[in-house]
Amino acid sequence: MLYPCVERVMLITHRLSLNWSSIYSANYNLSGYQLVSPILGLAAYNAGGKSYPFEVGIRSAQGNSIAVNFTNPIDDPIVNPLCAIFEGDGKTVSLKPPISDRVCGSTSNGHFGLVVKLPPPAGSPPPAAVTAAGGGGRAAVWKVAVASSVGSALGIVLLGLLVVAMFAKVKKKARMVEMERRAYEEEALQVSMVGHVRAPVAAGTRTVPTIEHHFVHYNPK
Repeated sequence: MLYPCVERVMLITHRLSLNWSSIYSANYNLSGYQLVSPILGLAAYNAGGKSYPFEVGIRSAQGNSIAVNFTNPIDDPIVNPLCAIFEGDGKTVSLKPPISDRVCGSTSNGHFGLVVKLPPPAGSPPPAAVTAAGGGGRAAVWKVAVASSVGSALGIVLLGLLVVAMFAKVKKKARMVEMERRAYEEEALQVSMVGHVRAPVAAGTRTVPTIEHHFVHYNPK
């Protein structure tokens, strides 16, 4: 089925070499995958008149009725390929399994290719092995345990510093109270209340009179 509907249509197939196919690898998001086939495309153009759009689309009423065969362009064996369907916006790509060996199915025209998943970087274990062995879960639990231990240690240190500071403050206050008590007990002056103020007051003293028994006679001349 054509959209929009036209009287005459011209079908053109594209086969881009790997050099030209690298344009699709650079522009479309194929992160984690590698293009291993040329780009094959199917385009439809209006050949009936000028009143309709120049490029038209092909839509299949039944699923995967358009088959794109990559058997002839590729002679080398490919392990577990996926079909890459490149959308016309220049950035969106869809991946799905082939309908048969090196044959991709589609419901519309466009550009297609085969991709394979890139192996993990050297030195890193495969994700499946880590998941099966439970290493990822153990690593996560280990990280949580270390973080909890560090947080607990910091909390204990801060709490200890706070207790030490409070103890030093209480001890200093008790020392000051003891010093004041001793000063009051050992002071020579009497402490009395003068109005609302407690102040030291000297004790009252009096000279005891002494009777003199010796005197000098006065002889006037």
